[in-house]
Amino acid sequence: MIISCNTTNLNKALQTVQRAIISKPSTPIFSGIHLLTRDGKLEIQAMDINMAISCNIEADIIEAGEIVVSAKHFSELVRKLPEENLTITKNTENHTIKVTSGKSEYQLLLMNEEDYPKFPVFDAEKSIAIEDTMIKELIKKTIFSCSNDEARPLFTGILVEVADGKITFVGTNTHRLAIKSLPYTEAAPMSLIIPSKVLTEISRNLAGDVPQQVKISLLNNQIMVIIDNVIIVSRLIEGKFPDYKRVIPPKFAITAKVNIKELAGAVERVALFSTDGDYSIIKMSVDNGELTITSSSPDVGTGREVISCQSEGEKLNVAFNSKYILDILKNLESEEAVLSMNTSLSPVCVTCEQEPDYIYIVTPVRVVF
Repeated sequence: MIISCNTTNLNKALQTVQRAIISKPSTPIFSGIHLLTRDGKLEIQAMDINMAISCNIEADIIEAGEIVVSAKHFSELVRKLPEENLTITKNTENHTIKVTSGKSEYQLLLMNEEDYPKFPVFDAEKSIAIEDTMIKELIKKTIFSCSNDEARPLFTGILVEVADGKITFVGTNTHRLAIKSLPYTEAAPMSLIIPSKVLTEISRNLAGDVPQQVKISLLNNQIMVIIDNVIIVSRLIEGKFPDYKRVIPPKFAITAKVNIKELAGAVERVALFSTDGDYSIIKMSVDNGELTITSSSPDVGTGREVISCQSEGEKLNVAFNSKYILDILKNLESEEAVLSMNTSLSPVCVTCEQEPDYIYIVTPVRVVF
């Protein structure tokens, strides 16, 4: 194998695919990156048990072939090369590759390419194509609600539903729930749970300015995502997602319409006086056109802010994890948010009038006022 290619393009492809490699691979071969020539291009692959990513780039293929090389050392080398182009030459006798760039020359030991699994391919049972702007919005407005707890894998992904002329993404960690829907009539009804890691990779690969489609294909418990020259294959999360519609209260006794910027600023400042860490509790009191936000800690002190709001209903005291409130306020594209409530311990709904297809439910925290 002898190939020459642009260093920047190769580096970009390596950074893309190696995100499929986990910190502690299930087997040593999965710590490698697979490079092979195919159809006049250089294809770069990386994988583990649950996910595989490939990317192809233009290259001058002098001699076709394939190699598997340590992802850590090869990607770091390519990233730090100053020259515009590089050449990779495989030496079968001593099982190495020579990387030359300008006046620099490096030799890297190879891994056994025969041990590297073939990249997954399948004939899809179902497929959908989504515009990049649409899927980016759906991901952005729901993925932050997912759980990071691998002990509960069902909640580490996003439920994707296509039905009734719309596509809906749902994310939850059981303490909060984000639901975003957009009109979509181009596919048959389907329901699946996509790992949040896959959706993160989709977003990363849609950073360009050129509009493009994302093609998602399904077969059994696997998903294949194609974005331009990048292919992502992953297992779906199996299990029955909770009936999220039952979590949304049918009606509310108390509402408060408040300026998002003012509320976010007040929550951020008052939260400084709560317990350190991710679980920072703030208390809110809604009464007669005012929203009072307070927090206290024996090690820090107390914080209190009052902002105006348009409220309807009786006085209510309710407490939240401040992060859960800030996360939704950052994702609402409006000047005002509406907080809809019933009791101090029942689910609270956060919405805005400009986005009727975006619903956020958060469970209050039980505290003493």
